[in-house]
Amino acid sequence: MFQHLLREESIDLHFEAPNREAALAGMIALLPSRDLGPKQKAKLLELLLQRENLGTTALGDGFALPHGVLPGLSEPIASLAMSRKGIAYPSLDGAPVQLIFLTVFPEGADFLAKRYLVIHESENIFRDPFIRQRLQHCESREDVYGLLLQESSSVKQSLGYASLNV
Repeated sequence: MFQHLLREESIDLHFEAPNREAALAGMIALLPSRDLGPKQKAKLLELLLQRENLGTTALGDGFALPHGVLPGLSEPIASLAMSRKGIAYPSLDGAPVQLIFLTVFPEGADFLAKRYLVIHESENIFRDPFIRQRLQHCESREDVYGLLLQESSSVKQSLGYASLNV
C-alpha cells in the first residue's frame, strides 16, 4: 500500500502544529508540488476541514487519519507526520495527536474500493502499539518508509488481501 501512496519526502518526523487546521495545512504542504498546485492544495484544505466538521478523523491513541477525495487528482497520494509534543486535534479520546496519516484520492468509482482498503489497512498499522513504538525510534524518513513497507506487507497478508495492489 505505502509504495503506491507515500513518498519519503512526504514524511515529517518532527512535525509540530498548534491545532487541527494548522496540522492539516502542514500535512498538505508535505505533498509534492508535482502532484498538487497551490489552488488544489487550498481546495484540499477546504475539503478536509469540511470532512472534519462531520466528525473528527482523530481516532484516539494519538492517531489521526484525515482523508478526502480531490477532483482532478490522477493518483492517490499521502503524507505522514509524527509529533513528539502532540497536536491539539479534537479526538475521540480527547488526547493530543502524535501521528497523522493523510490520504487523498481521485474522484471516481475506480478508487472507491482502494480508498476503504487503504483506510482500513492504515488504521490497523498505525493503531498497533508495537509498530508505533518502532516508528518513534526511526531516525530518518528512509527508516520510517522501510518499516511501513514491511508492516504493510504483513498486514495485507493477515487481512487476506495481499494480492490486491493498494
